[in-house]
Amino acid sequence: MASPYNGGHHLSATGSTGNSMTRDYAKKSSGRRTTKRQTKKRSGHQDAPGWLWLLAGVLIGALVMGLMQLSEVSPEDIENAASEDGTDSQGNSGPKPRFHFYTLLRDSEVIVPDTPDANNKATLPVADDEVFLLQVGSFKNSRDADSLRARLLMLNLSASIETVSPRRNETWHRVLVGPFSDRPELADARSRLSNNGIESLLLKRKQ
Repeated sequence: MASPYNGGHHLSATGSTGNSMTRDYAKKSSGRRTTKRQTKKRSGHQDAPGWLWLLAGVLIGALVMGLMQLSEVSPEDIENAASEDGTDSQGNSGPKPRFHFYTLLRDSEVIVPDTPDANNKATLPVADDEVFLLQVGSFKNSRDADSLRARLLMLNLSASIETVSPRRNETWHRVLVGPFSDRPELADARSRLSNNGIESLLLKRKQ
């Protein structure tokens, strides 16, 4: 017959084993819950929305296009823009250049400085072998020269066109008013041009 003591010892061992299994199961369950919580926390970090990536792509594309356009700007364009800005900024502080056309002079011609004396018909010297001319334009296209000459004729001014070739395969058409040997007549012609918005360059030519 089995001893009750032996049976009691058997029950105690069994209870100890059960308690150990219970603790192990509890640890495993706790570990699973911790893993699930960590997984949930990680899944809570959402990726950036699609519109944000689209906006970033558009901004990068615009930046690249701007850099490409800047690289296509030539140094000449930059210099021209700078000179135009300089002209505008000096518009109120100083006089603008009076003549924008290309001036071609003969060996027998000189430019008379634009001074008050040059506009004074009483003080402008005229030698016997000299005459004065007013250059009002210089064009590569002969039609432009003809058009200006026709306008001058309508103002009752004596206008002519002289064709010169300063270089090979280069031709210019100078539009001249005159010649003048009479000082009052020269002053009146220049005044008439100015009143009609036509710029003129005073030249002295030896005959």
